[in-house]
Amino acid sequence: MVDLKAIADQYDIDLEQLQLEKGEVSLEVLQAYIVEHFYPRIQKEEKLLGFRKVIAERLSESYRNAVHVTINMDIDPTNLLVLKEKTQGNPSLTVIMLKLVAFALKDCPNLNATLEDNVIKVYDSVNICVAVDAPYGLVTPVIRDVDKKSVADLVTEYEDVVSRARAGQLKEKDFVGGTFTITNLGMLGVDSFTPVINPPQVAILGINRIKDVVVLENNEPRLAKSMTLSLSVDHRVVDWCQLSKVLLRV
Repeated sequence: MVDLKAIADQYDIDLEQLQLEKGEVSLEVLQAYIVEHFYPRIQKEEKLLGFRKVIAERLSESYRNAVHVTINMDIDPTNLLVLKEKTQGNPSLTVIMLKLVAFALKDCPNLNATLEDNVIKVYDSVNICVAVDAPYGLVTPVIRDVDKKSVADLVTEYEDVVSRARAGQLKEKDFVGGTFTITNLGMLGVDSFTPVINPPQVAILGINRIKDVVVLENNEPRLAKSMTLSLSVDHRVVDWCQLSKVLLRV
């Protein structure tokens, strides 16, 4: 039998006073009183549906299955910025990184892989997913054969998937066949974060903001640029040596 007094005591509720207000006090009446007075009020309630449900399920799957390890490495982005400025059309930093990561993955193929049903598949194709903030949540459409395309082609394709993602016009083909993922939070002023692996992939690279720092050169301080790269991998597939190797390649 439920002890109403024991429950009421936990909330300092006077059962006699409650009975005067509500009449007969049952478990349901007591629970309703507790919810009304001690639980937060709900402004709105909605179920996860469509893309948001898929995103939530994939995030849960990622943390449930993958053994996440993240390494952060500070780099000098000076050459990266020079390359960006010298490239026709002055493409976004994400597009430049797409191309550089594609080269790095050719040297570190174990990161260009998936793990599913205890089978590791290392791919020759370099199909990189890019994280895009869409109205229905964060999505990761894929850009295929990044290693084989010119920067101009990548600019066109990247702008296309971002535009369609924000307009809610992505199709199933945009989400299949990815072998690696890039996510850029630099434009939000983020210095460092832990990217979540996009299953069944085994690695994801997080790009952070470029910031001014003071460094010592010949014992003299000078102003320089710095950027942190955050690489998360599935430790079941990738070891520490490979982690450092791929960041140095980029």
